[in-house]
Amino acid sequence: MTAYGKVNLVGMFMLPAAAVLAAMIVFPIRGDTLLAVAAMNALPMLIAGLISGLLLRGANRAGVGHLIALWPTLIPAATGVVWYLWRAVLPEAVAPGREYLAIPQYMLLAVLGLGCVAWIGCRVARARLAAA
Repeated sequence: MTAYGKVNLVGMFMLPAAAVLAAMIVFPIRGDTLLAVAAMNALPMLIAGLISGLLLRGANRAGVGHLIALWPTLIPAATGVVWYLWRAVLPEAVAPGREYLAIPQYMLLAVLGLGCVAWIGCRVARARLAAA
């Protein structure tokens, strides 16, 4: 596995781990709650890891676009980690658990959007390399 593949793998596990940690701070520790939070956050990250992995395969052949290929995994994961930990420290007064249901849906949309942008970016990077 390349160094970029390891970064992709770390990014995939970063969001569910941060969500479970934040849920342990906000809620009483229950196994079913933590499992549900981990599973809901793992789904967008698995899709992101697949998209980034496929983009990394194309980037490895061309030798360019490695960092662009990691965007679908790293940007939603970093944003989600910051959001979850911020909300663990300053929970919502009205409904402290609603972001655990909403954020995975938004992350899935972000992953798909960034996947399209990263695919275009990788294609442009390979075209520029071929033209040079």
